[in-house]
Amino acid sequence: MSWHTDPTPADPPSTRHRSPSVLDLLRGAVPLYLSMVASLVGTAVVALVLAHSHTTALAAHALVTAVLAPAILAGQGALRGTMPFVARAEGDPEALGAVVRDGAWLALLFGSVSAVAVASVPLWAGAAGVAAPIRAALGPYPWFVTSYALLATLGASVTTLLVALGRNRAVLGSSLVHTALSILLVPVLVTGPGPLPALGLTGAGIALVVDGAAVLALKVFLVRRSPEFRARGWCGPPRPRRMWSVLRVGLPSGASLLVKSLALGVLGVVVARSGPAEAVAHQFLLLTGTLLFFPALAVGQSAIPLMAVADPHRARRVLLTGYVLALPVTLASLALVWSQHPRIAVMVSPDPAVGALMAAAPPCLVWVASADNVQVIAGMGLIALRRTAPTLVAFGIGYGSLAVASEPLVRAGGVTLLWVGYGVAVTGLALGQVVAFLRAAPRPAGDG
Repeated sequence: MSWHTDPTPADPPSTRHRSPSVLDLLRGAVPLYLSMVASLVGTAVVALVLAHSHTTALAAHALVTAVLAPAILAGQGALRGTMPFVARAEGDPEALGAVVRDGAWLALLFGSVSAVAVASVPLWAGAAGVAAPIRAALGPYPWFVTSYALLATLGASVTTLLVALGRNRAVLGSSLVHTALSILLVPVLVTGPGPLPALGLTGAGIALVVDGAAVLALKVFLVRRSPEFRARGWCGPPRPRRMWSVLRVGLPSGASLLVKSLALGVLGVVVARSGPAEAVAHQFLLLTGTLLFFPALAVGQSAIPLMAVADPHRARRVLLTGYVLALPVTLASLALVWSQHPRIAVMVSPDPAVGALMAAAPPCLVWVASADNVQVIAGMGLIALRRTAPTLVAFGIGYGSLAVASEPLVRAGGVTLLWVGYGVAVTGLALGQVVAFLRAAPRPAGDG
């Protein structure tokens, strides 16, 4: 039976009433991991198509994406705050309906903010020094992306609902549809094969809107078909007090991701000033680190509903189980990257300078990826326990310090020393997240 008609819950019925095993978390994490990879591929299609045919349009796309990406990321992080409330409300139709209503209004709020941010790009691009040809290439593209920002944020709210209900295979299905639509629509609308007109960047914008609307409709359909979705009263006017309860959990999470995004943007600018070889090596390390980050992120998200309904002692066991599952996968992937890095360096760039930088990078990549995996699972646990303020503090200190120190680090030791600093920052972040989690989930008295 296909993924969207299977009436069997994604998790066994007893999973949320006992300490989950590695297999329980694996069942939830694998579809989420695959959905993240599929979404990454789908998102990259626009840049890949434009890179082969429209260089100026690609620059315009990058300009809009520089605003869209952190706005969407912050909104997605904030909407994760609904997950523990959904998990606790499952089985109570009125309570679940109230959480769904709050999440929908918050998604409209964050989506509108993202849309306004994207729509403002043509207004300030000239004052920011963006070249005239790039500004001219924007055309109506920001307006299409404005619509997409709202659709994508609404879709993210439905995704968090699906994950909180344990319907992770449905998330994978919608991600595959997103990727398929991107692969189908973007090349056709941008390049105009055969008798079709080549619409360039405008075609990419149309493809984004069609893709976003179709995937949102599919996600809503999947939620309505889910046997766990027995909600009443999920349509209605906003209730600010209820929404604020969710925001107190989600807002620090979203702000933390915004801090990280802005700090990494600062790092990219600093490295780009030092030369093209350094910029290429740095971007490759970031991409590799993102892929290595996905397993722990998938495990952590799968663990949120399990931790949210658990007592503190069982929440600790869920955290430990998550580490047992995610860290070996990440370390095995790191070992593969390390063993193959000479070949990978040649594939990335034939420039010997890039190869030399990447040859020195594997130890730093191992350090950063391992610490990042540790912090994200603990961070998801803090969302489940509704104690996210420490996450914002830890991100602010860690990534804020890294951004401030990035210029001196690059001057003193180039990309390699910058990534050493990155490792120090993320290690401190991981320590802060784990300590905060252990304090939020104290060991029961008398438990040796």
